Amino acid sequence: MNARILPKIPSLLFYLALLVYLLVRLIDLENFPIYFFSDEAIQTVRAADFVRDNFKSESQEFFPTYFKNSYQYNLGPSVYIQILPTLMFGKHIWVTRATSVLFTVLAALAVGLSARQIFKNKIGWLAILFFSLMPAWFLHSRTAFETVLAVSFYSAFWYCYLVYRQKDRRYIYAATVFAALAFYSYSPAQIVVCVTILAFFLNDLKFHLADRKTILRALFLGLILFLPYFRFLNNHPGEVLNHLQIVDANWISELSLWQKVASYLREYMTGLSPAYWLIPNELDLPRHLMKGYAHLWMPASPFILIGIVTCLVKWRQSEYRMIMIAVLAAPSGAALAQIGITRALFMVFPASLLATCGILKTYEWMQKFIHSRKIPQSFFSTLLPVIIFLGLLCANAGMLMDSLINGPTWYTDYGLYGMQYGAKQIFGEIKNDLKQNPQSKIVLSPGWANGTDILSRFFFPDPIPFTLASADSFLQNIQPLDSSTSLIVLPNELEDLQKSAKFTNINIEKTITYPNGEPGFYFIHMQYIENIEEIFSLEKVARRELIGGDFILQDESQVGVHYSPMDMGTIQDVLDGDPLTVARSWESNPFRFIFDFQEPRKINQISMRVGGEPTRIEIDLWQNMDTEPIRYTQNLSEKPNPRQATIDVNLPQSVIKAEIRVYNENESEPAHVHVWEIRFKPDQ
Repeated sequence: MNARILPKIPSLLFYLALLVYLLVRLIDLENFPIYFFSDEAIQTVRAADFVRDNFKSESQEFFPTYFKNSYQYNLGPSVYIQILPTLMFGKHIWVTRATSVLFTVLAALAVGLSARQIFKNKIGWLAILFFSLMPAWFLHSRTAFETVLAVSFYSAFWYCYLVYRQKDRRYIYAATVFAALAFYSYSPAQIVVCVTILAFFLNDLKFHLADRKTILRALFLGLILFLPYFRFLNNHPGEVLNHLQIVDANWISELSLWQKVASYLREYMTGLSPAYWLIPNELDLPRHLMKGYAHLWMPASPFILIGIVTCLVKWRQSEYRMIMIAVLAAPSGAALAQIGITRALFMVFPASLLATCGILKTYEWMQKFIHSRKIPQSFFSTLLPVIIFLGLLCANAGMLMDSLINGPTWYTDYGLYGMQYGAKQIFGEIKNDLKQNPQSKIVLSPGWANGTDILSRFFFPDPIPFTLASADSFLQNIQPLDSSTSLIVLPNELEDLQKSAKFTNINIEKTITYPNGEPGFYFIHMQYIENIEEIFSLEKVARRELIGGDFILQDESQVGVHYSPMDMGTIQDVLDGDPLTVARSWESNPFRFIFDFQEPRKINQISMRVGGEPTRIEIDLWQNMDTEPIRYTQNLSEKPNPRQATIDVNLPQSVIKAEIRVYNENESEPAHVHVWEIRFKPDQ
């Protein structure tokens, strides 16, 4: 009886490990991570739009390669996998995240089956449980971020290539398909996949050449799978450059070639650093961290290090070189911009294999060490694996319990620059309010999260039955406001409203608290005071009055400047040569600057750094005050980040006065306009 049961134990543990992996992701999936981010919601929103628009994207492409994510085209398979679940179950957090979780089973299977194939041991369950315990993967695999899908497809690609190399050459076709899916899923994956393919090709060159027909067929399949990318480049010729600008990649900066290489290598080495992976760090945004945990499971650290040494010792064997190739390729895409866990998440796959390799090596040493003590072989073949399984099962359960119980208060910055908490709670309350009073006019402040317009469309059908507007809009100008208007504002916004003396009868109807018990969102009713029109009229006059003084330019020369009132920064921030300091107009649009030079100044060029909104720049230059100024105009389209604007002048005579007007084309006055820098070239 036992002889028949024992061989089945590894298979049983393998399936149980997969079950554990799924359960620790699906249990209470909506509540951890505590946020529901716009980058998750947009997958489902774009899927619903795609079906609604007869399988066309917002740019009217039929079955597009990529869908637009705010300012860039970078959503591919992550949208397509959400189509069927959205049609069947609608837009729900659990459905969106669970769909992503189910695809991560590909990665769990890949790591388990790879461990079986490489180590010739039915130990795949161990690799799956290690993989499940990697904190970076535990956190992100419970989200619908596209990086998770890319890692899953990459893992499947890696495993299929392994089977091609060791067992069945036909698996090269499956490897090619999964490589393409990973390539299209996430932009950093493009570099990781290409680096891995090149390394695999060189690693097994003789093996490939022994069956050229198979390789040529796989290459032909790869070219077919690459056609959608060619179509994308043809339809959106500037989009790759736009994406590099958005992530602030050094390769398109003004740095020298050697500086770019040095910057890339610095980021790449950070992505390989044990300190980054095996020690808790604060380099990443809090919403991408589990407090007190490293990105890789710390108890596995010694086994990972043993695994690396083992791979180096067995370097002559292709499969061990493959593991190290995956390690070296993992940060290659992230290093183009800046190392971050979402971009470098590919590391969790080879790290799990290394941990499995290390524990197997330790197991071999244990067997040799206690062989003389006559411990029954059944202890090693049956009892010890069960003990290890139960230990890792408890570790998985412990991590799940810790994240669900303590995770909500690990980090207490719940706002825009922190956890961006509140989507489920706020929109749930709005639904209840509208159900009770369909005529209610609700205004929601968007300042607590990125992409609140996308989140709104996830929770409500088009058109959304409420308005997105900040409390500032009520402070800056008269807005419709009656007894049926309910505002949802943040604590700092409520304080601003109360201090402004522009409102009366500010009543707090209810409060949504943060997980730590502090107030997060206030539902309020209020009214304008009686003479509000007079107050706004006086403010409009005030914000047009310029402020004057003498200041120092970047070249240390003195200049008289008159400028619009500001509510952020100072005029010196615009003239200090520092691209990170910023000034913001109080409410005037345009943001005006008038420069009176003490001595006539030769100007060839005016360089500015302005915001990413659609911007118009007007410049008037006087060579003498008896003639009309010469005007220069530049229009800038919308970009996600601040950018440089350069206006070539090259006037034959010197300039005695200059006026610069910067318009935010998105908004009418009152509005904020941001300017980081103004510089007249050449310097004197």
